[in-house]
Amino acid sequence: MNEVHPHLNRLYRRSELPKYVGLRRTQIDELIKKGEFPRPISLSDAGRAVAWLEADLVAWQIHRLAKRANEAA
Repeated sequence: MNEVHPHLNRLYRRSELPKYVGLRRTQIDELIKKGEFPRPISLSDAGRAVAWLEADLVAWQIHRLAKRANEAA
């Protein structure tokens, strides 16, 4: 069986984030520290390999869009 589980999220590695969210890595790190960007999940016990869940990134984008709409109103 080669089915994709419907509840699995694509994982985005740190190198992919700038293209996906339009921010530099340093900006992303600053937003994480402020609690304004999703935190990564650890992919290994050592914690060196991390990634972001697509659902978390989509939720962040939706939040940013809602903020823009509220500021325009």
